Amino acid sequence: MTAQQSVDVDRFSSDTALDISWSDLYAVGVALIAHIIFLLTIISFLRLLVLSFKALPRFVLYLLGFRPGGVERDTLASRYQSKNYGGRVPEDSQFARFQSYGADSEDEGIPFHAIIVSGTFWAGVGYFLGRAWGWWN
Repeated sequence: MTAQQSVDVDRFSSDTALDISWSDLYAVGVALIAHIIFLLTIISFLRLLVLSFKALPRFVLYLLGFRPGGVERDTLASRYQSKNYGGRVPEDSQFARFQSYGADSEDEGIPFHAIIVSGTFWAGVGYFLGRAWGWWN
């Protein structure tokens, strides 16, 4: 064996090939947890954003007078109904669709307040862990 081959064997010996310490594994684990927390925070805020856009039309219809119990008395919707339709609303009209959508009180998915609490929690976790890990001062 030549001197060059001896150096090559020493460089790739089993003692140095996998020189991974516990602090390296800890750092990788912490980085993975930080990425997961970041992704959960982004997902929570995106869900909050989507729900706000889904709630806006329902809120506007509520203000116009389309309520879960039907058209509310003395509102813009009731005046429009009495002026244009009287007591009978055509099935395929936009007014009937608004009535249906305003009367449907069944919410889809997670309640709005749960998403706010979840998003706030994950934002707080990200903030405190970021300060502890030195992402910002």
